[in-house]
Amino acid sequence: MSEDFSRSGRAYRKPCRPELPNETREKLRRRQYRTKLNSFARLIRPARALGFILLIAGLCYLAVTQLRHLFFATSYFEIKSLEVTGNNILSREHILKTAGIAPGLNLFKLDREAVRKKVMTDPVVKDAMVELDGLYNLKIAITERVPFIYAKVGTAFYEIADDGTIINTAGYGEKDLPLITGLNLETSTNGDNLNNNDRYFVAQNWVKSLESRILDEISEINFHSLQNPYLILMSGEKVFPRSLEDFKNRYDFLRALLDNLRKNNVEPIYLDMRAPNQIVVRPKKSSGANEGSRGSVAGG
Repeated sequence: MSEDFSRSGRAYRKPCRPELPNETREKLRRRQYRTKLNSFARLIRPARALGFILLIAGLCYLAVTQLRHLFFATSYFEIKSLEVTGNNILSREHILKTAGIAPGLNLFKLDREAVRKKVMTDPVVKDAMVELDGLYNLKIAITERVPFIYAKVGTAFYEIADDGTIINTAGYGEKDLPLITGLNLETSTNGDNLNNNDRYFVAQNWVKSLESRILDEISEINFHSLQNPYLILMSGEKVFPRSLEDFKNRYDFLRALLDNLRKNNVEPIYLDMRAPNQIVVRPKKSSGANEGSRGSVAGG
């Protein structure tokens, strides 16, 4: 029978495919949708990661910008007050000007060590400390050098501190300080230290060793010659001392001698104490004085 059928000239027709149930077709449709969705998700995953990174970067930039504005462009972190302590010679305004600071300075721009170094450039300042007292108050505490002597240089009076530092070269000698001459400081200037100057070293020793009652009676001490220094008293007499210790030991006798000379109306030009146990007095010339006379000698 099959042979008869194959020999016939009629075409073979496949049997019709039965239609799938609606439920099955819905499942197939959903499967195809999920397949396409997964393929699309795989394609956009790198883009999503890149977008997330860009979003985080944008948020970070915004945060940094806002924080920078908060810290540096607002008044929340500004210095409100400035306090200066320890200044007796220098004014508060001078110190703040030297430090280069003023209220309103941002705390995050404050370099305390740089401020300290600026303050220390003034030769009057021996030491300085810069610190925050609380959040908004900046405190500058200084230690000033103590004026010790005047050194006369030409017509100027150089003010020298107790550590040998020149702290002022424009003084007028208005302070009650011992006056030293003959130190040869023509090339020295503010801030220089004189501890390596031999003449200053000797002068410093004299001033520190003499009692205040003696210094008060001395107008000037000259060290142009270290071997032969001399003093000028407040009363105008020039005195050549033998040594510092000898002058201290015989000062009271010198005062008594001067008082006795005044009682006798004798005005000495100088008194020479360089000879041991005696003081040579050279009086001013009078009409009855002999030329070439040396003057009187007093034991002491």
